[in-house]
Amino acid sequence: MNEKQVMAQEQYQANQGETAKSIFHLTPMVDIYETTTELVVLADLPGVEESGLQLQVSRGVLTLEGEIQAADKEQQRGYYRQFRVSERIDADAGNASLKDGVLTLRLPKTEAAQPKKIAVKTLH
Repeated sequence: MNEKQVMAQEQYQANQGETAKSIFHLTPMVDIYETTTELVVLADLPGVEESGLQLQVSRGVLTLEGEIQAADKEQQRGYYRQFRVSERIDADAGNASLKDGVLTLRLPKTEAAQPKKIAVKTLH
């Protein structure tokens, strides 16, 4: 996060007038790749535990949000990032795992979105 983004985040929190705990959001590093059958998202979320992780797909937008469990409860930190995903993704059949601070999210493509093979006949 660059200095301008940090200042914008602090200004946003000041404008919200939050007297309760505030969460400082960081942008996680993410790799996304596509295979013939699925979309795979790898996100670096160090310090996030399974209980503090929320994944949601709504109206074609994938939201990743994770809260870092810190000893200092006054300044909590977390991760937040959103992506637009294709309608050809079956979010209901997706699965996620979190290991050593790395989230692996697999979102299968719908049957209609998967490539089809066309048989070739040899004419004599």
